[in-house]
Amino acid sequence: MSEVLRIERLAKSFGRHQVLRDFDLKVESGRVYGLLGRNGEGKTTLARILMGIIPADGGAFSYKGRMISFQDTTYKREFGYVPEDPFFYEGMTVQGILDFNSRFYPRWDRKRAALDLERFGLDPKARIRTLSRGMKLKLELAVALAAAPEFLILDDPTSGLDVPTRQDFLRDIIRELAASGTTILFATHLVHELERIVERLLILHGGRLILDADFEKVKAQARRVTLNFEAPRTGPLNIPHTISERQDGKSVEAIVYPWEAETERSLNVLNPLHLSVEPMNLEDIFVSFVTKD
Repeated sequence: MSEVLRIERLAKSFGRHQVLRDFDLKVESGRVYGLLGRNGEGKTTLARILMGIIPADGGAFSYKGRMISFQDTTYKREFGYVPEDPFFYEGMTVQGILDFNSRFYPRWDRKRAALDLERFGLDPKARIRTLSRGMKLKLELAVALAAAPEFLILDDPTSGLDVPTRQDFLRDIIRELAASGTTILFATHLVHELERIVERLLILHGGRLILDADFEKVKAQARRVTLNFEAPRTGPLNIPHTISERQDGKSVEAIVYPWEAETERSLNVLNPLHLSVEPMNLEDIFVSFVTKD
């Protein structure tokens, strides 16, 4: 796969609060990237910088090998963006918004737009002001998908959707887009939203990516280890690749990533009375990484 987006040492502060610092990322075309981070970690800030809504304080990014400046606009013809809080001209109709946006995208798919309005239960004649937040999010999705983007940024897009629409979006739309070659950056704090769709897992913490790896490999190599001893332990166990360790009397729980053969040998050397090693789901992996310090 070819590299479509490269971000290098991106930085952004608001007052004294530094949101992004030395943020680096390489994105390959046609893959689904899941960007996990707690609220306030900079997911929305990153999306707005990539969309040219706000400038970065430092660093740079390139798209298809071309450096992008804050004033550039042409690359946006190939970008789709669904923010958590969509903005529309309230007096326009649903169809009016679609017609307005169609002028900016050379690959605009009118047939796709009409089908998605029906799929999402949106009335083309309805005024934007009459739509609920969830309906506005559905309209934002319809606009983004009709643009036939090569690169799609989703910033917590499902938080205001009803359960059936959310499941339809995750199960069908994302897979459909990925199959067509669209590159997707899905940013969210809702861990369970990504478990079924993500290919590449990114975890944002402290302004930087602390994990950038294939999701299936992360799941295969992350382990929760529980050890019980005859007497309480003092000091760390020094298990290789330990992310976090919690001691409670004679019991010790450690999160290990990546799990390797040397890890198992180190555990056996400790001679515990009882040892259990368990795989982890995405939520447990995420919590372990963002609370390890």
